Parts: sequence; structure tokens; C-alpha cells
Amino acid sequence: MINKKRMIRNFIDLVKIDSVSGKEKQVAHFLNRELKKLGAKTFFDGAAKKASSNCGNLIGKFKGDKTLPPFLLSAHMDTVPGGEGINPIVKKDRITSSGNTILGADCKSGIAVILEVLSVLKEKRINHPPIETVFSVCEEIGLLGAKFLDYSKIKARYGLVFDSEKPINEVVTNSPATDKIEIEIYGKAAHAGVCPEKGISAIKIASQVISQMKLGRIDNETTANIGIIKGGEATNIITPVVKMVGEARSHKLYKLNKQTKHMKDCVEKVVSKYRNGSKSRYLFIKNRSFANLCIEKSNPVLESLKKSMTEKGMKMKTVVSGGGTDANIFYGHNIKTPILATGMRDVHTPNEYLLLNEFFACAELTLKTIITTK
Repeated sequence: MINKKRMIRNFIDLVKIDSVSGKEKQVAHFLNRELKKLGAKTFFDGAAKKASSNCGNLIGKFKGDKTLPPFLLSAHMDTVPGGEGINPIVKKDRITSSGNTILGADCKSGIAVILEVLSVLKEKRINHPPIETVFSVCEEIGLLGAKFLDYSKIKARYGLVFDSEKPINEVVTNSPATDKIEIEIYGKAAHAGVCPEKGISAIKIASQVISQMKLGRIDNETTANIGIIKGGEATNIITPVVKMVGEARSHKLYKLNKQTKHMKDCVEKVVSKYRNGSKSRYLFIKNRSFANLCIEKSNPVLESLKKSMTEKGMKMKTVVSGGGTDANIFYGHNIKTPILATGMRDVHTPNEYLLLNEFFACAELTLKTIITTK
């Protein structure tokens, strides 16, 4: 029942609108107009200031069968840098960029899917549950839109998030919680040539700290990394401060807590060997970036999605992802949303493309799932 030409047209219109994280206002107003045409009551929440965006999350409300529980559809509006001046090229089986930019299929393919599903429901007058749409800001820079979403406006307890580049039959149901870790190590400045013995090198301390940490793949559910190191101004100065930024991830919260504690213990153990005045000095800040995602197999959306795929001759697989999406944040608010693939591939690169057969299939599966989920 979907209109493939309309899907392509909407997608092209969307990717031609620049919306790098923090600058989603123009695409948000485009979407706001489209949602209103489809009969939605729309509003922006107050996430703009907290997320450092030029607009808030766009929320849409569609009336439906009140005997059915509301259904959430969500995709993010922002793209990574490199998404300005996109020139999409439609080929036989895919859409690409001109090669000078990303394509923006992450996640405007998801937005186009949502628009098509809503259009078909209206045109065909199909009975459906009340539908809520959330188009979030600043997903690419820390899921900030979802973090600051006004959840008092959201009644749905389940639905779908569109933000995966896996094959269309692979539905993401599990992804890890993440701790962002910021470390500052303080040594003591001194002239490196005249009196180095009076200094304490923060670089030396930091190197010893990192050498003690378990990093990389910790086990099949846990990873850790130090990704940023900054420090030093000149070769003739004993560096007094080093800043490091890293993360720990795990599908099990007790494992995540254990790994984060291990990383802090490594800092404490090494720094305690040095003295700067009367005591060793360091700063260790941990922030839980997002909760883990763990959708149970009995989830009604999964059950309907599986039946929909079976009818199309597909075998659904539930898979684990190592990354986080808005679905992680929703899960922390008791909104359970499996993540459906849209046909996008090689995202965040100039080689990004959108497979049209999977793009269309995503809309067909979503439409069927909404209708059959009870």
C-alpha cells in the first residue's frame, strides 16, 4: 500500500535540508508542516536550551482507536558534520550522495518511513491505535534530545525507533549502558631543563594510569576505552595537567559499575605514589550517558513484527548492538522500542547509501506492525 515515489521524494526533500546537530530548526519546521497536513496535533518541547539546539524535539499526536494502547514512532532529525549541501543521487537500487558529503540516511530515512506510514493510514482510512511521533534533536552528540524530552507528553509504552544500518530482518533489542569518564591528573610545573626534579609530570602519571587499565574488549558484554588525551604546552615545561576522556560500556549494569570502578581505582593507585604538596591530586567524573536496552521477546511489537516479516518470507532475528540510540533513553523511561533498520549503510561517511528495497520494506513492515499490535 505504500507509495514508493512519495517515499523517495520525501527522503530527498529531507536530506536537502541541512540539520547538523544543534541546527535542526529548518527540518523541524518542514516536518511540523507535514505532520499537520496529516492531521496531527504538534508541539515543540523545551529541550532546545538544555540540548544546545536551535529548536526542541518535535512531538506529534494522531488520534486513533482509543481501545488500543498508543504506539510511538521515533527518529532523530540531526546529522553528523559533513551533512551540509547534500546532493542525493537516485540510482536503480539505491540513493547515494554525490560523494562530497554524507547522505543523511541516518536518520532521515527513518523520518521518511514514518511520514509514509502516517500517509497511508490516513489515505486508506485504516483503523489504528493512537500514534505519537517523536523527532528528536542532537541524537548524534549524546542522545541529548531524548534525554531532555518532555516525557509528560508521551503516553505510549512501546513502539519503534528507526536508527539501524543492519539488514532489514535484524531487529536490535539489546544495547549497552554507557558511562562517560572524564579524568584530570594534576602534577607540578617546572622548567624541564633547569630544575626538572622540582616538577611532577602529569603526562608520566597518565601514561602509568593507562598502562594499568583494562581497556578494549573486557568480555562479551563489556568494553572500555580512553579516547581523548590532552596536556602540555611546551617541551621545556614539566606538564602540570593532563585531561583524559573515555568510556565504559556493558549490557549488564553490575559489570559496567565494576569496570568504571576499576578505572577509577587505577587512577587512585598510581596518583597516590606521587605527591604534590601534601597530597596527590586528581579528578574523576563519571556520568551515565544512557541506560542499557533490553527488550524482552514477549514484547508485543516484536511479536507483530515477527509475524509481518514471516508473511513477507523473511525470518526475523533479534540482535545485539554495541552502540546507543534514543531507544536506550526511552527504555530508561519505561518505553520499550525495538530498533528497526531502514536500509541505510556506511553511515557517517561520504560512501553512505540507502538500499531502496529495504527502505520500502521498512515502511511496509511498520505499517503492518502498527495495525496488528495489540
